[in-house]
Amino acid sequence: MNFDQITEPIDRRLADGLTRLAAVARQLDWQAAESAGLSPTQADILRFVANRPQGARLTAAAAHAGVRKATASDAVAALGRKALVHKDADASDSRAVALKATAEGNRVAQAWPSSFAPIVAGLSETEQETLLGLVVKMIRQLQQRRLIAPQRTCVTCRHFRENVAPGTSTPHYCAFVGAPMAERHLRVDCAEHESAA
Repeated sequence: MNFDQITEPIDRRLADGLTRLAAVARQLDWQAAESAGLSPTQADILRFVANRPQGARLTAAAAHAGVRKATASDAVAALGRKALVHKDADASDSRAVALKATAEGNRVAQAWPSSFAPIVAGLSETEQETLLGLVVKMIRQLQQRRLIAPQRTCVTCRHFRENVAPGTSTPHYCAFVGAPMAERHLRVDCAEHESAA
């Protein structure tokens, strides 16, 4: 018996496995959201806004959450009624509105459990570092193909210098901080991010 002939292609099995992991994470999000009196979309938008103290536009929040602008608008209205988010004038465009988290919104966002934490907890530190590198790579590819909203990852930042010291434990360099970086230092959402494009 040759398993290559009877086994589904690896990309299919990997996709199926990731779908199952995402379902577990989403279920954990629903449980956390329900106990906090939020929907997962409201929680996702709240965390997105709280990580942007300068404010975030509704379109960016909708793209991040993967929902339509009208759905995001409803979620923001609910967050406003719960005094977790407020609208403010956008510093870069006086005609636009910036969403900002209130003090209570920041507290809720900071206390929010990571739904994938129990999923990656079973991996060793080395495995987590490898997985982080792969996740960042996948996000970059999705962003290049315009299948995901722009992300504040290291690899898309103008301060990031990729693989400037190949073969070392810290092959990358961050010009913003002025320090070498290892794969484990890569960020998926960096507050100091400035787009390289």
